[in-house]
Amino acid sequence: MKIAICDDEVNFQKILGDKLEEYYGMLEVEIEVFSSGMDFMDRFKKYPLEFQMIFMDIEMPGPNGIETSKQIRNINQSIPIIFLTSHTELAMEGYEVDAFRFLDKPLQMERLVKTLHDFDNLRLLDSKIELQDGERTLLVNWTEIQYVQSENVYINVCIEGSTCLIRKKLSDIEEQMPKQMFYKPHRSYLINLGFVKSFDGKKIMMKNGNEIPLSRGKRNEFKTSMMNYLRILG
Repeated sequence: MKIAICDDEVNFQKILGDKLEEYYGMLEVEIEVFSSGMDFMDRFKKYPLEFQMIFMDIEMPGPNGIETSKQIRNINQSIPIIFLTSHTELAMEGYEVDAFRFLDKPLQMERLVKTLHDFDNLRLLDSKIELQDGERTLLVNWTEIQYVQSENVYINVCIEGSTCLIRKKLSDIEEQMPKQMFYKPHRSYLINLGFVKSFDGKKIMMKNGNEIPLSRGKRNEFKTSMMNYLRILG
C-alpha cells in the first residue's frame, strides 16, 4: 500500500510519517511526501492509481488542499482524502470533495488511529478477486474466503457455503491477498483470520469446523498476525 502526505510543513511531514510507520509496523506500506499541491498533482496526473490514501493539508500556499482535492476528484472520485488543518472552520469546505476524514493539527494519535482503522476496514470490505472455476468466472470478496488449500497444480478455495477448484498456484493467490487478513500457517494453506474460531500449538479451528495444521515454527508468528488483525479491525 502506498500513502501520500501533501503538506508544506517539514516537521509535520516527519511527525505524521513516523506515526504512520508506527501504526502499520511490519506491514508493507510506503509513504511519499509532497510539499505542495502542485507537486502532488504533477505526479497524480501521471499515475492516478499509485496511491491508496492521501493526507492533504488544507492551508497550503499555491493551490491549497481544497483546490488540489477538487483536481484529484476530477481524476479519481473514490480515493480516500484525509484533510489536515489547524483551523477547524475550514474543514466544512472538505465536504465539497467528499473528504474521508478531518484531522486537527497538532495531530492527536487517538484520532489518527481511529481514522486508519476505518480506512483499513473499508479496504478489506471493498476488495475483490476474480476466480476462474471451469467456465464460470466468479467475483468474490476477500472477506468471503475462509481458507485456500493447495492441491498440486490447483487450489481449493473455501467460500462461505461452497468450494471451488481453481487452476492456480497457492503462491500466485498469496501475492494478491490483503496481508492484514490472510495468514499462511502451513505450506499448503492460506487462512482468513476473520474465520478463526480457536487455535492451539498444533492446529487452527475454523468457524466452519475445519481444522488447519499450524507448523511448529510459525506458532508465535501466527499469534502476532492474529493480534495485528484484531487491532486493525477493532
